Amino acid sequence: MVTSSSSSDQHDHGVPEVYVGVSASSEEALLHFDAAFDPFEPDQRLLGGTPARTLAQSMMDLVESLKRIDIDRVSRRQSWWHRFTGADLEARLELEVAAHCLAGDMHATTVAAATAREARDAMKADIPKLDAAQRSHERLGEATAAILQGADTASPVVARLQRRLGNLEALTASNKLVRAQMQLAIEHLDGLLDRFADIEQLLFPVWQRHALAVSQGAGPAEETPRLVQQLQSVHARFTQALISTRTVTP
Repeated sequence: MVTSSSSSDQHDHGVPEVYVGVSASSEEALLHFDAAFDPFEPDQRLLGGTPARTLAQSMMDLVESLKRIDIDRVSRRQSWWHRFTGADLEARLELEVAAHCLAGDMHATTVAAATAREARDAMKADIPKLDAAQRSHERLGEATAAILQGADTASPVVARLQRRLGNLEALTASNKLVRAQMQLAIEHLDGLLDRFADIEQLLFPVWQRHALAVSQGAGPAEETPRLVQQLQSVHARFTQALISTRTVTP
């Protein structure tokens, strides 16, 4: 009756499994190392651009656009004289144009947010792959260090294998740093995108409705001051929400 060998039986006198049947001074040891090395390939979308910085900058551009919109000017031109001279209409038309321009800026920010979301999701998907590669690299490093113990240091092959081990150890150390940086980037993007979601889904639509209502003179004339006051309040909250994103920008 033939029984299967245990994994420990597959080692030649304690030689690590990766190098069973070969010596450190054999060219085969290099081939075994190369075959066992499993490189980590990051998502190509992460190799270019700075999505967090782009999104944060786009949101700051929105702040500047909001600062250029003078809601107080609309408020100041609501008297009977301004209505008589048409100054109130001029102010409302300027507000309508500004509202449409801001909508364009908001669209650009939404595009930047979508890119940032893709980058965050790509990093979240890459971390388990990086962890798996790291475990594989550590096992290969341990096996290589073990087979090199007592090896002939004068052998050119041993020197090459030692060099491979040194590079592998540098890579595993670098991967730990990369993982920590990826985790920080994910947390940063989570915070930035969460704040933008509030702006996109709540503050901007409310601001836009109020701005268009004022600019189009919706409702009785006596209601306009109240609408302008509401717009001023929403405008201030919108601006503050955008400015507060700086607290999550590295």
